[in-house]
Amino acid sequence: MLLTILLIITLISYVLTVTLEKIFIRYGKFIDNPEERSCHINPTPTAGGLAILFSYYIFIYTSIFYQGANANIFLILLIAIIPVAFIGLIDDFKDVNIYIRLFVQFFSATLIIYYFQIRNEIYFDINQASILIIILSIILSMWLMNLYNFMDGIDGYASTECIFIAFVASMLTYLNNPESLIYVYLAGLGAANIGFLFRNWYPAKIFMGDTGSISIGCILAFFIFYSASESILSIYTWLILLSVFVADSSYTLLVRVVTKKNIFKAHLTHAFHKITIKENSHLFTVKKMILINLSWVLPMSFLSNIYSEYHIVVAIIAYLPLLFILIKIGAGLETAENS
Repeated sequence: MLLTILLIITLISYVLTVTLEKIFIRYGKFIDNPEERSCHINPTPTAGGLAILFSYYIFIYTSIFYQGANANIFLILLIAIIPVAFIGLIDDFKDVNIYIRLFVQFFSATLIIYYFQIRNEIYFDINQASILIIILSIILSMWLMNLYNFMDGIDGYASTECIFIAFVASMLTYLNNPESLIYVYLAGLGAANIGFLFRNWYPAKIFMGDTGSISIGCILAFFIFYSASESILSIYTWLILLSVFVADSSYTLLVRVVTKKNIFKAHLTHAFHKITIKENSHLFTVKKMILINLSWVLPMSFLSNIYSEYHIVVAIIAYLPLLFILIKIGAGLETAENS
C-alpha cells in the first residue's frame, strides 16, 4: 500500500513540475536568467519547488486520513512551512531583503523548537543550559534552511541529496521504531523529490528555487527535532546524513568570513561549484556526491545508529575526510575561475 502511494506521489510531483514549467515559460514568470555567477547558461524556469511542496502536502493529507497520522503535528509543519515557502516564492520573483528572510526563518525555527523541545515539558527548567540548547537548536534550524539554499546551485544536486537523506532516514527510523509513522512521512518527502528530479536532472528544465530549497531545509529541521523528541533518531545521525551539505556550506562560510569576503554576496566557491567548473560537468559533481553518500555517509549513519552511545565520536569521524577534501579543493577561496 505504501509503495503504491509513493509511486502515485512521484507521478503527481512529476506532473505538477511539468505543468509549472510550461506555465512559467508561457507567461515569462519565475525565469532564472543566467548571470556572471550562475552555473547555467540558458534562461530556466525556477520556483519548481512548489511541485515538491504541493505533492508532499497531498501525501500528508492522505497519511492523515488513511494512515491515522497525527493532524496536530502536521498543522505545526504547515504553519512553519507556509511563511518560509511564501518568502521563497517572492524571492524567486524578486529579491527579498535578507533581514525579512531571516525574520521569517526565525519564526518558523522557533515554532518548531517550541513544539518539540518546550511545549511538552510541563516543568521546563529555565536555566543557562536549557536556554543555550534552545538557542542552538533555533540557529541549527535556520542554518539548515539557508545551507540547503546555498547548496542548490547545480542541476539535480539538492533534490538528489534530499532523496538520499529522506529514504535513509526513513529506513533508520523504521528499524528503530516500526510503530512510528515518521518513516512513512520521510519516504513521502523522498518520493515528492523524485518526481521533481526527472525535470531537474541535467540538463535541468526547471529549478526548485528558494521556494523549494529553503522549504526542504525547514522540513528536514522539523523531522530532525520531531524524531529526536520521540527518541527515534539521534540528531548526530541526522548530522551525518546531512554531512556533505553541512560540511561544504559551513566550511565555505567560515573560510569566507576569515578571508573577509562578503558572505551575503553570491559566489561560486563552494566545493561543488569548484568541482563543477573544473570538470565542466554538473553530472560529474552529482555522481561524486552520490558515491560519497553511498560509500561513506550511509555506512557511517548506520554505525551511528547502531552504536548510539558513541554517536558523537562517529559523527566527528564522518566529517574528517570531508574536511580534508574541502581543504584540498580550496572551498571558500577565490580563484580566477570563480572570483
